[in-house]
Amino acid sequence: MIRTLIARLLLATAAAVVALGGPAHAADAAAAATPIPLEAFARLPMVEGVTLAPGGQRFAVLLNQGADTWLAVRELEGGGPLKALLKSDNKQFRFAWARWVNDERLLVSVRYPGRRGWIESTETRLFSIRRDGTGMVNLVRTPSFDRLAHVAQYQDGVIDWLPDDGQHVLLQLVEDHAIEPTVFRVNVETGRRSAVHAARGGVRQWITDATHRVRVGIKRHDARVDILVSDRDGTRWRTAWTFDVLDRTAVWPLGFGADPDKLIVTAEHDGRRALFEVNLTDDALTRQLLLSHPRFDLRGELMTAPKTGQAIGVRIDVLGDAAAGFWDADTKRLLQAIDQALPQRRNQLLQFSADGARYLLKSAGNGQPAQYFVGTRATGNLALLAETYPELGDRTLARRTLLTIPTRDGELLPVALMLPPGARQLQSLPAVILPQGGLPRGDTIDFNPLAHFLADRGYAVLQLASRGSTGVVQNDLGLQRVGPEMQNDLADAAQWLTQPGRVDATRVCIVASGFGAHAALMSGATAPGLYRCIVSFAGITDLLELGAQYRNYLHGQAMFERLVGSTWDDSDRLKANSPRRLAEQFKAPVLLVHGTADRSVPVEYSELMASALKRAGKPHRLVTLEEGDHDLGHQGHRTQFFRELEAFLAEHLKGQAPAPAPAAKAP
Repeated sequence: MIRTLIARLLLATAAAVVALGGPAHAADAAAAATPIPLEAFARLPMVEGVTLAPGGQRFAVLLNQGADTWLAVRELEGGGPLKALLKSDNKQFRFAWARWVNDERLLVSVRYPGRRGWIESTETRLFSIRRDGTGMVNLVRTPSFDRLAHVAQYQDGVIDWLPDDGQHVLLQLVEDHAIEPTVFRVNVETGRRSAVHAARGGVRQWITDATHRVRVGIKRHDARVDILVSDRDGTRWRTAWTFDVLDRTAVWPLGFGADPDKLIVTAEHDGRRALFEVNLTDDALTRQLLLSHPRFDLRGELMTAPKTGQAIGVRIDVLGDAAAGFWDADTKRLLQAIDQALPQRRNQLLQFSADGARYLLKSAGNGQPAQYFVGTRATGNLALLAETYPELGDRTLARRTLLTIPTRDGELLPVALMLPPGARQLQSLPAVILPQGGLPRGDTIDFNPLAHFLADRGYAVLQLASRGSTGVVQNDLGLQRVGPEMQNDLADAAQWLTQPGRVDATRVCIVASGFGAHAALMSGATAPGLYRCIVSFAGITDLLELGAQYRNYLHGQAMFERLVGSTWDDSDRLKANSPRRLAEQFKAPVLLVHGTADRSVPVEYSELMASALKRAGKPHRLVTLEEGDHDLGHQGHRTQFFRELEAFLAEHLKGQAPAPAPAAKAP
């Protein structure tokens, strides 16, 4: 079934370091005249979720083939075929992640759309399976004799992998109709579990130290967060920090290194999030600075050194500076050598083997889709393991230029500009603006299949990280200001792009999702001449409806009021910032695309928008993707979106008659 993919999993065993610089990117008019097939961009990444076994002798991978995703394993030495363990159709359920718990067994998390009473939900389940595909165990079983037993919504909250144990993990789980999680020790072979730390009022997340004792609790009440810490013996719980969810002085715990009394946290330093160490035996909880960066927030998953367990840094993504999140000198030297071997890329260290002899690396470059490598510390070898978009590996892709443009209030907005392959200037080109990277997932640094697809189709593409984006422009006032400021940022970017001598101001479209689509649609109402057309994927179209949605969740109403406003006191403002209530003001045609199983932004938002545009007599098209999610996780839906988008943009930016797009269905 997956034999056709084996040839694309490239396991290199050469003695020399593999130093790949990506394809040549000279302006090649001949290549530009031959568009790359849509399917090469629209496909799901061939490889995702690569993970090394602790012994470093084998790896597991999620392989996307057609509409299906397979969990498969393979030995690193000696090659041999992939062994397929499990398959997902990406509709009924999707793989969330897979990770080795020992050299013989994997834990696998799946997620799927569900329903809790009248509330639509996302559910997760957790399984373990041997590397030969046998011995599959549901790790959170509900007694079959108890029909009233509570079934936990989220069942994959592993908080400690107990690497020296290999037979158990620590799992936080809500059960018995509680709302706070208890911590259980779970046997990965049998699913048997025993409680090791009781639930505590308001605590939604637990963190253990190097001795695997629960030491930190994150407590939430409405929009307030309390960070609780305990002494080494588990006694004397006390509140270390209290803050509002949007407070810039917030102190967020990341975890522990080898010393069970020293907690690593992220907190503000010189206007950015920096990394600190806090000794929990110090009642003053004095913070000692470990690492800061002048341009980027430092936050992410804490990494520890193999064998010693010492904290070494956090996994972040910085173009050309893989060591930016690490303070450990040995790790920094390793990552600096990787940057020399793979220059001008975002090189991300994913994990070490248990003995530190091997490591897993993900690397993406300018116009270079991500690749996975396995490195060997003793020899310095770096071997190419797999490619995410193999069909694009030898094709000429657009290259981006990173810029900053001024906003009306004096901020500098990071943007990435791409010209079509073969184009040498912006003048007279049609253009597409992609807020926060556009769709599918991506940002202004990494290869983005949608952005590169649009550039390949002859559009100038401007990606931007607008106000409210993580680590870009600090703002602690929530969406009450971020929404309008995001609209202003989009308008400023459009005006910069359409200055004389740049793109054709009459042929600019915006493509956005979620709250970015809200800002784009609002621009269609408040500045109707700004864009020639607007594309919204899974867009938020009514803030009052969003407030009603938030009320369905724990602390949701308080969070909404803090982030957006009160549906009662601020109803006039929320209505005035809801694009579906402003349909009469639209001039630009609108394409609305939405999955019917979207649990982040329900499909009703786009349906309401389409109904309002229809009543107002405004040009629009609504495409619903049956059983589609928020991430275009099904190949049929993803391809359908690209086809709809290609036809819509060609009609409105190039004056071409739209070709009918086939209905969204699994291939």
